[in-house]
Amino acid sequence: MKKDIDLLKKRNRKRRDLMERAGSTGLALSGFIGLMFLSVLVWQIAVPTFIEGETGQIEPASEFIPVSEYVLKWDHPTVTDDGALIGDPVVLELTWDDGETERTHSIAVTVTSERNLREDIVINASGVSTEAVEVGKKTKFYIQSSLRVPVDIHQTSGPVPAADETGSPTVSSFVISADVSVVVDDGRFVSHPLTMVAWLMLVFVVVLLSYPMPAVLSAMEALLNRQATIRYTFYGLAAGTLVLAGFTLEAWLGAGCWTVSAVGLNRTLQGMERLKSQGRDVIQFDRLKHSITNREGVLMWSRMLLVFSTLFIPLLIDVPFLTERYQDIFQPYASGIRSAFFGTIWVMGIAMVVSMPVSIGAAIYLEEYAAPTKTTKLIQALVTNLAGVPSIVFGMFGLAIFVKQGGIGLGLGPSILAAGLTMGVMAMPIIVLASQEALRSVPTSLRESAYGVGCTQWQVTRDHVLPSAMPGIMTGSILAMSRIMGEAAPLVVVGAAALVLFDPEPLAGLLGGNKGFTVIPIQIYFWTSEPEHAWHSMAAAASITLILLLAAMNSVAIVLRQHFRKRLNS
Repeated sequence: MKKDIDLLKKRNRKRRDLMERAGSTGLALSGFIGLMFLSVLVWQIAVPTFIEGETGQIEPASEFIPVSEYVLKWDHPTVTDDGALIGDPVVLELTWDDGETERTHSIAVTVTSERNLREDIVINASGVSTEAVEVGKKTKFYIQSSLRVPVDIHQTSGPVPAADETGSPTVSSFVISADVSVVVDDGRFVSHPLTMVAWLMLVFVVVLLSYPMPAVLSAMEALLNRQATIRYTFYGLAAGTLVLAGFTLEAWLGAGCWTVSAVGLNRTLQGMERLKSQGRDVIQFDRLKHSITNREGVLMWSRMLLVFSTLFIPLLIDVPFLTERYQDIFQPYASGIRSAFFGTIWVMGIAMVVSMPVSIGAAIYLEEYAAPTKTTKLIQALVTNLAGVPSIVFGMFGLAIFVKQGGIGLGLGPSILAAGLTMGVMAMPIIVLASQEALRSVPTSLRESAYGVGCTQWQVTRDHVLPSAMPGIMTGSILAMSRIMGEAAPLVVVGAAALVLFDPEPLAGLLGGNKGFTVIPIQIYFWTSEPEHAWHSMAAAASITLILLLAAMNSVAIVLRQHFRKRLNS
């Protein structure tokens, strides 16, 4: 006969299993719904980036209006001044139902460089007056219909009405044009040879640390006891790459590849020496990977640098919308976000440099060092309240402290530096609170064990508490940076402009120069306020760019978080 306590345990276990299954199902369902909403949001943003041509309808004629007209206008020609075709002609498809059958006619419109050249299209009961017309650029021409039924107009191919001088974009194309060259472009290397060699060396080091081959390890035995020579040689190559490649972005990346490759090779050779001193075979990688100092950390940074440098060294990715074009107030499809793109990167970079060290340090002080006095409780309450303050208030704070001159104002003006400091201050409360929660989640027993073996308070915090809390701290930093990247209100108050036709200067507030700046959210806001559909397509393209930039930043933070979590679990 079963005891009552056995029945009670069984009943509780069933209830617990039911609650666990319900919780897991609810979590999975919530994640699925969130992913679905995110997909719908991205789809709605992406749809306008695919260009639609001319679409409309001619109203039916009547006894009061014997002829109905539809106005057409193309801004730029499809032929050069010499008459050479630079794009497909504009093809319009006219469709109507005359009561007996549905009739369809296609008309090819060639836009020439000659102004005021006009030829109207006439539709009557016998059909369309012509199948091909030539009109001048920026010239209005008409489709005139005397039919008593509506006529649908749909552009099937060719440049859209607001195309730029090159006849781009065309119907159903993506609003942003891009060109990718691999290693060679027009018979020339896309990067300096030294940067290419540095990138190849980094590829070798990543493969060596990830999937080493016994033949390679055996060949590397000849390099044992030569770590200093390798290190100084690679550092010299890094300096030479910077000088010969002209201190460009690819030069800095090439120098980084040389430096990280030197570290990876030296760590591998040191691990091989340790195995050899123990009388073991150096090609046994299952033992070697444990002998390489901080192998996971070196591998993580190597992979991150490899992914980033691949975009700029062996590949030449030409996206004029991002890197060449400034905003054009007359030609939507010839416009770009160069100033806003670099402005966003500078503002985010300054905000991260300012906010993360100060915020994490403040969280460590409040949790690990500060006594629970009235002062610290007041500071804690202020930090908690600041996390919920509207962003426009931080903009007013930045205007008073960083932009204005006089009193306690620093007088930086409406500059990138003032904007970055303002956004950094706005991110601080979020990072502080998330870091505090991460520090509180570290078990007290871990601290007591470290104190028990003679560690000082700083050693306990640095070597035990902080590594354990780092995944949570990185999560808080991700959330903070994600929030401030999409903010526009504080930057409007600080002085972000709608139209900037030069590259931002991050230190203009201190050193002088052009202080004006703009960011992608500001550009999106002003483009969406324009009445023309073309500007809305450009705003959608800028929104996609902002999402991709946010995803790239979050990916880096997630990789770092997973690295610290992996170290913690191991």
